[in-house]
Amino acid sequence: MNNLLRWKTTEVRVGVVGLYNAGKTVLLTSLINHLQDHDPDRFPIGSPGTTLRRFTIREPDAGWAAFNYTGYRDSLVNYGRWPEKTKDRSQFVCQFERSDWTFSDCLLKLYDLPGERIADAAMLGRDFTAWSERMLHQFVNDTAYRTCCAAFLDTLQQAQVTETELLATYRLALAQLILNYKPLVSPSTFLLDLKGQPARPASAEELAAVRYCGLDEQQQFCPLSESLRHRYPDLAQSFSERYNRYVQSIVEPTIAAFRSCTALVVLVDVTMLLAGGVGMYDDNRQIIRDLFEVLAPGEHPLLGPMARGLSKVFLPHQFRPRWITRVAFCAPKLDLVHPQDRDRMNLLMRRMVERLAADRDGLKYDFFNVSSVVSTKALPAAPNGPRVLVGVPLRDASGRKIPPGPEQRFTTAELPDDWPAEWPTGRYVFPEVYPRMPARKDYPPDQVNLDRVATFVIE
Repeated sequence: MNNLLRWKTTEVRVGVVGLYNAGKTVLLTSLINHLQDHDPDRFPIGSPGTTLRRFTIREPDAGWAAFNYTGYRDSLVNYGRWPEKTKDRSQFVCQFERSDWTFSDCLLKLYDLPGERIADAAMLGRDFTAWSERMLHQFVNDTAYRTCCAAFLDTLQQAQVTETELLATYRLALAQLILNYKPLVSPSTFLLDLKGQPARPASAEELAAVRYCGLDEQQQFCPLSESLRHRYPDLAQSFSERYNRYVQSIVEPTIAAFRSCTALVVLVDVTMLLAGGVGMYDDNRQIIRDLFEVLAPGEHPLLGPMARGLSKVFLPHQFRPRWITRVAFCAPKLDLVHPQDRDRMNLLMRRMVERLAADRDGLKYDFFNVSSVVSTKALPAAPNGPRVLVGVPLRDASGRKIPPGPEQRFTTAELPDDWPAEWPTGRYVFPEVYPRMPARKDYPPDQVNLDRVATFVIE
């Protein structure tokens, strides 16, 4: 009888956004495990006492690869490996009933897209000329970028220059950016190619020799200065055409997928930003700003929440209008931070990105510090004493990966009360540990606040 009352389906689309190595795949793997094998005591969702039933996995939408949940969980359990980075866009679709939803079941679509593609977001709505000016402004006016791109900037100043020289020195610049952990690598196919193969660690010259800055070897492009665009109009036209094909093939499908979502989970890896220095902080904040500009989350200015609510009641789920109305900002890897500092972790994330959300009318947003798979234990610490965690080390003191062994104690960084005005790479150090994932498939991992994220975005 209860099933007969569920005469409609509420479709929820959640996109998970974050730069590479932020933990998107781990978050999704843990979330799916908790939804599929739901235990309301370990993963409370919705109103108190809510249970999930009739969980069914559906086929992904046409053109989407299925999110490899089974393989990712197996990797965590049996190989002690954190899941490999996202290589292509994928989707996990499931349907279930919630005991706190009387008349509707939930069709949940989870979107996982490569974090590298976020660096291309600024291409949307800009032609080749505008993109060139924007990229060159960044390269010229930021010391770290100017250093990495020195050879390319010198080439732009030459009286005579060839396409081969321009592309070669631009690829070298992108390689230097990768090796110096600068995230603005665009076109992003230099960092993650169309086959999903990431740029492997190598010298800048080796990377520049084997990677492409475009769709393929014949369709490469790079920013051109105003002077070069005027002196070489045929080259500028050729680069513009290649740029447009790239935007149509890579950028527009990625942004369209995000725009179709009802909610976003935006991962802000505070531990990585502290470890990487002030330059990494500035770069990541700018990329998130660019993403918000092109996605424009918030209530539709004409339709608004009333029309959205009516569409849920009267329209089949596949015909309802969609736009992003909720954003969950998540600081992942909470288990790498001592419990005494966890409130600071949330505060740091809030100070970094809250203005970007507050400027959007009708957008509901919240902040969560999250551990998708808890893999450390904390030892008590004095107020000003060292922060000590216990876990299985992933690397030795030299940074070399080692096989799983016994648990060890680690000293982890104490988080500041606010972002410093400046700080160097390496001032804050956090341990790398092996995942602690239960072997039993129907027993999800311990987590912190992932249940609160799910409650917020699945509404």
